[in-house]
Amino acid sequence: MNRRSAIRNAVLFSAGIVLIPSCMEDNKAIFQTKNIKLTGSGERTLQLLCDSILPAGNSFPGAGELKAHEFVLTMMDDCASPEDQAKFSDGLAAFETRSQTTTGQIFTKNSPEQRQNFLVTLEKNKAANDNLAFFYNSTKHFTVQAMTSSKKYMTEIRKYKMVPGPHFKGCVPVGNQV
Repeated sequence: MNRRSAIRNAVLFSAGIVLIPSCMEDNKAIFQTKNIKLTGSGERTLQLLCDSILPAGNSFPGAGELKAHEFVLTMMDDCASPEDQAKFSDGLAAFETRSQTTTGQIFTKNSPEQRQNFLVTLEKNKAANDNLAFFYNSTKHFTVQAMTSSKKYMTEIRKYKMVPGPHFKGCVPVGNQV
């Protein structure tokens, strides 16, 4: 063996050692949080849960388009107490476990109909697990909040106007304007 091939083999071996761990790590969450421990599968479960709570309609986007799962994670990561953050993380794990035991497979592998049926049974058995109930109720609350605070909802459904229109009369009390 000559010196060039030995050096080339050593360099290729070193590069392979460095690259292999980065190629194998596919369970890393895309959305980074500071306080909540989140895996890629947990993030995908949360995304599908939000989309199951608020599916896309004919004229209105669903939770997936609104990125409601990112809103849920941001609210829990930034605004919740450390105890609630721990309950949320434990509830996510309990949610995945309950889905596996109830339907026979993880939540992300279920069809949309199976996901809806699972959520209906979860709604009926609310007092089953405290952390699971906290996780589900928090996710549901923040998903609805993400939708109702979106620009599309505020402008097309609520008909919110940032500036009062031509019927604004500054000297008349608010309840008497035409």
